[in-house]
Amino acid sequence: MEASEGQVCVALHGVRLVLSSESPEFIRYVKMAMKPFLTQPGTAPPNIVSELEWVEGPVAGDLGEAFGVRSWDRRPDRDVFVAGRRLWWLRVDEFPPFHVSASWDDGRLTVTGRYYFHLGRNWEWLRRLRHRRRLPRLRAHRFSTLLYYLVYYPIVWYLTRFEGLHLMHGAAVSPPDGGAVVFFGMPGCGKSTLAASLLADPEVRLLSDNLILYDARSVAACPELLLLDRASLDRLPPTAQERLLPVADRRVFERDAFRPQETVMERVSPRAAACVGRATRGELRRLSAEQCVRYALGGSRAAKEVRRFETMASVLDLIAASGGGDSYADLMRLLSDSPCYELWLSAGDDGGGVLERLLAEAD
Repeated sequence: MEASEGQVCVALHGVRLVLSSESPEFIRYVKMAMKPFLTQPGTAPPNIVSELEWVEGPVAGDLGEAFGVRSWDRRPDRDVFVAGRRLWWLRVDEFPPFHVSASWDDGRLTVTGRYYFHLGRNWEWLRRLRHRRRLPRLRAHRFSTLLYYLVYYPIVWYLTRFEGLHLMHGAAVSPPDGGAVVFFGMPGCGKSTLAASLLADPEVRLLSDNLILYDARSVAACPELLLLDRASLDRLPPTAQERLLPVADRRVFERDAFRPQETVMERVSPRAAACVGRATRGELRRLSAEQCVRYALGGSRAAKEVRRFETMASVLDLIAASGGGDSYADLMRLLSDSPCYELWLSAGDDGGGVLERLLAEAD
């Protein structure tokens, strides 16, 4: 049995999601972005059923106009309404044109996202006429954000609430002799470029360059497309570039999307961890596990993907009576047996040399 034209099935770390939409362009985008994790429907019941409703027009002004709902039991937030095991969320976080309804029934999460595509409050028809050739591109501009809210975040919520994992802003690679080297830091600190540059060694494999999952014993990939601007690409060795497959998707800040030839999907124990930053002079300095955890969590809170996920997870917890585990304690246990470092990268640092120094220090 194959997925229908308006449907896509995804499996990540054992969690199965079925997404449907009447927008063929969005379904094609999801199939492209999630290609390594597509699966056939019917192999097992999905844990999550997700749907995108695409509305051409202005954003609905209230709950009745948006979902036809006139009554509710609780209102824990100005824009969140709850009735039993069902909720409605207007003005989702930092994404006002997007509304969500969700329900929790016998261990299955159902999420319906409604996106309102409009070009302004006044003279909508004139704006559409003026930008008619750009409309497909303008619609596609929001696909990546919708992918997070309707695929990544529901799956990660299930993993963090029922499978004992936690989400972290970070990168990780598996060196030739196994284990994982994990990189933490603020957005833009150089983790993605460093992780991608390490692919110059054909025996190094990538887990993630932006988001990772972890428990008290191991780290796991939360795989996404790699987003690299021209300056970052130019810093990569040619052999590393050859292991990145270009994807026809350009994002904000003029970054292009790539998919690694291979992604490590099994859970891996860390061999070393480093908090990364840029500097005029390269430096590697030992940190305590407590210092590393503090820096790592601070950098993670600064990442918009993590902030948005935590907000959505808190909303979904309202209907599932769920909650995540102790992320701080588990990260401390994870890093307590691994050497931790402060890693400052200069413009001339070679990724392979950095990894060799880290592993030499760790061993």
